[in-house]
Amino acid sequence: MQPRFLIAGLVGAAVFAMSLATFRWNLPSFAVSSLLALLAGWLTLRWNLRLDLGGLGPAARERVAMQVAWRKGGRITPEQLARVAGMSPEQARQTLELLASRDLCRKEGAVYVFYPKRA
Repeated sequence: MQPRFLIAGLVGAAVFAMSLATFRWNLPSFAVSSLLALLAGWLTLRWNLRLDLGGLGPAARERVAMQVAWRKGGRITPEQLARVAGMSPEQARQTLELLASRDLCRKEGAVYVFYPKRA
């Protein structure tokens, strides 16, 4: 079972329980609570799928790049970043170029070297 279905099911169950506890225990209340639970579960599933398809945001990609570079001794290539972070090589290259443009690393051939700023 995918975690997103579990999350949607748990949200739906929580909405059902809270809704049923709010209303009286009769057939119309059960029907309304069920519809609210299905709606909440469906909306949660849609939200989760949209997040999953969106991938990492720019700030998250930069954090991942710096973490991977730290683990690799401060030197990383776009191919290494793409392989570790699960992003396209072009996206990895753009992320490293953006970091280099802000002086957080420097490019030496095909390798990006991260270094601390010196005063």
